[in-house]
Amino acid sequence: MAVFEVLTAVFLVLVGLVVALGCYLIGYALVDGARRRRVVRVGVHTSARCIHAYYGSSHPSLEPPEHPRRFKRRFVLGFTGPDGELIRFEDMFVPGTTREGDELTVAYLPGRPASAVVVTGEEKPGLDETLRILAALCGFLVVMAAVAYVGVLILEGYASAAADPDTWIEP
Repeated sequence: MAVFEVLTAVFLVLVGLVVALGCYLIGYALVDGARRRRVVRVGVHTSARCIHAYYGSSHPSLEPPEHPRRFKRRFVLGFTGPDGELIRFEDMFVPGTTREGDELTVAYLPGRPASAVVVTGEEKPGLDETLRILAALCGFLVVMAAVAYVGVLILEGYASAAADPDTWIEP
């Protein structure tokens, strides 16, 4: 019987870790979205040029892989900062149709040009994105609660079967 109690505890800890990771990722998405909207709303808008486009995660010098659709296309953008210096940065929200040499509108906070973001026109001042993310969080938590409930029921069923002397089961 003690074996199934330990298995139940381990199962619930694993479900808790998945829930904690999911909550962290959703929280990060909320904070990053709020930061992007703030930069677009109050930041300085300027024009930037796509300097380099490549496939992969962190190696712009690599040639495009054999199957480029498996890798996200990344873009290095550059613009002239307020002090005349060329500022280079990467942003995840660059339109996929962007090619090297294309001009895009970017926004950055005064005094922090390295924090630039691409202005896509989809930054809504309302709560649409926040409500969608919170709805996803609620759905995720409901699904994980259901998984935990079903898992505990299954483990309790095995525990009761193991306690029955007429049933043979390996504990």
